[in-house]
Amino acid sequence: MTASKTTSRATLITIIITLLLVALLGWRFYSLGNYTLARATQDFLNALTLGSLYALIALGYTMVYGIIRLINFAHGDIFMLGSYLAFYAMALTPMHWAAALLVTILLGGTVLLVIRALFNLEEPKKTITLALLLFAGTFFLLAFRHMGWIEALLLSMLATGVAGVLLEAVAYRPLRGAPRESMLITAIAASFFLENLGQLLFGPRVRGFNAETILNKPLSFSIGHDTVYFTGILVMVPLITALLLFVLNTFVSRTKLGKAMRATAQDAEVAQMMGVNVNQVIALTFFIGSILAAAAGVMYSIRFGQIHPLMGLMPGIKAFTAAVIGGIGSLPGAVLGGLLLGMIEIYAVSLFPTLSAYRDVFAFVLLILIMLFRPSGLVGEDLTEKV
Repeated sequence: MTASKTTSRATLITIIITLLLVALLGWRFYSLGNYTLARATQDFLNALTLGSLYALIALGYTMVYGIIRLINFAHGDIFMLGSYLAFYAMALTPMHWAAALLVTILLGGTVLLVIRALFNLEEPKKTITLALLLFAGTFFLLAFRHMGWIEALLLSMLATGVAGVLLEAVAYRPLRGAPRESMLITAIAASFFLENLGQLLFGPRVRGFNAETILNKPLSFSIGHDTVYFTGILVMVPLITALLLFVLNTFVSRTKLGKAMRATAQDAEVAQMMGVNVNQVIALTFFIGSILAAAAGVMYSIRFGQIHPLMGLMPGIKAFTAAVIGGIGSLPGAVLGGLLLGMIEIYAVSLFPTLSAYRDVFAFVLLILIMLFRPSGLVGEDLTEKV
């Protein structure tokens, strides 16, 4: 099946699902009379925010799978790690200058080495300039500022990206030539390891994530005689998600490293024969996927106001489900799957409040239906061999 036919079919399926949702909304409004336009708007904002978060996490799953055909089950725990790094960045700053200097040397040195390896920075001038900016900026943020959520978000994304690269180098790279089942089992083991390490380091209890930002200020507007209540984070999350997706798409489609990623995803052996550094491409993929997971983790924590060591479990599973629904290995599919999953989850609970205790079930029911009728996902490529 050609790409255009696949996209057309996916578009048709998406339109049908959307029309079904609209029909349910109309039926609910007509039969009970209590589903107002204001409530529909409220549900749409919540669904768009939740779907955007699922999409960001799903991108990490689909990128790694597209490159090395691995379901990185530890990705949800990278999401958790990003939240905690941002939490401590806000809670512990400003630090004493000695502690800030030590953290700067450890974190900055590790980040510098990883970035040099990922982007082939061999020129001394570029390396020295990057080192000065990195060390000076990190030391200033740690020693002289009480970090806000934006600085904490950026620092968390950078540090979590490095953690993703280290995870790939330690857990997955040694098994690159092993059977695929070995890497899958290792991914599950890495997930359990990070979850238990998180409980050991951060404690098992739930912590409040209270970011001092105007985005948490209650806002409202009226539609008719009803009022829609929301916060700035409901608007900011989709905007930040759209910005990150635009940057990612530009990087993958227009840069040399992005072309190397696409070549490796198509055929790693041929790409290596053509001079592509496959190890570098894979590490870069983990770096980018972990950055997106950290961004999702911080915004998720601001949205729901709490963090805990197992917080990445359910969002990670749902994001994986979204990636499969959209088409595992497809970037547009991950976004479509995440948004669709968020819409279904929010609207199903809003339309049928008695099913609110089973809201997590909807994702898996949709996954089963997709696997039965469209195993390659909504926009995934049909790889079935034809004889």
